[in-house]
Amino acid sequence: MNNNKNNTSVYKNDIITLYLNDIETLTIKGLPKGKLHTLLLVTDGSGVIQIDFDEHIAIKNKVFFIEKYKTWKWIKLDNINGIMVQFTDSFCNSIYTGNPKIKSDQSLVGDISPFFKIEQSDQHQWQNLFETIMKENNTHKQNSKEIICLLLKTIILMYRRNSHSRINFIVGDRKKQLLFELRKLVNNHFTEIRTPKDFASRLNVSPNYLNSICKQIYNKTVSEIIQERTILESKRLLIHTGLTISEISDKLGFKDNSYFGRYFKKAAGIPPEKYRLTNY
Repeated sequence: MNNNKNNTSVYKNDIITLYLNDIETLTIKGLPKGKLHTLLLVTDGSGVIQIDFDEHIAIKNKVFFIEKYKTWKWIKLDNINGIMVQFTDSFCNSIYTGNPKIKSDQSLVGDISPFFKIEQSDQHQWQNLFETIMKENNTHKQNSKEIICLLLKTIILMYRRNSHSRINFIVGDRKKQLLFELRKLVNNHFTEIRTPKDFASRLNVSPNYLNSICKQIYNKTVSEIIQERTILESKRLLIHTGLTISEISDKLGFKDNSYFGRYFKKAAGIPPEKYRLTNY
């Protein structure tokens, strides 16, 4: 692993690569959510990374994938080494191979672990993939963008294979695709679409059918999946922004501020104002 400092490079703001030991010379935090997905390969040292409200230990041979809508930060670092790759949807989709499995990085949405541990025998393979992306992004040679895009798609497929998603083993292709589309819709439109009936309509299936699949695989109803996404975003906005409760309510698509308060309290157990105070 090349440990030279300041090997940060940006390709038209759509792809960022950084050696993890550079983080210690900067600040111990992630970048704002909303635009960039993050892949992290840890090759040495250790750390603790918080993704949304869960803490994970980062040690040698762990790979992390953090979707763009998630909030994350480092809360501890100890001589950590590795590579961080951040990329936009548009960059990852700049080459479409014709295979729907890798049409979009959003194929990672769903029941896939935020990390997995690389087998010792595969260590060099993973390291070479990340190192090649870093090198291509630093040199900007002819066709570098295309090479990086294809390497990202390779990593995504390998990540999916190694993260042992429960859904891959027990659900047929049609149901997997339906759940993928549901998760994508919920993540992208949960502030606009509130009811299972509306989501089912968008997916051209009956509400009962959609609900039965969700209960079979996730042991949750569609309503519960929508609520989880809404409450997660509520907590992020309460903790990580200075928006008022009224502004958060409006941002999340609630027409009635008092209804948002009741909705949050029913799910989280306490009112949003108290949640903010107890988590600052």
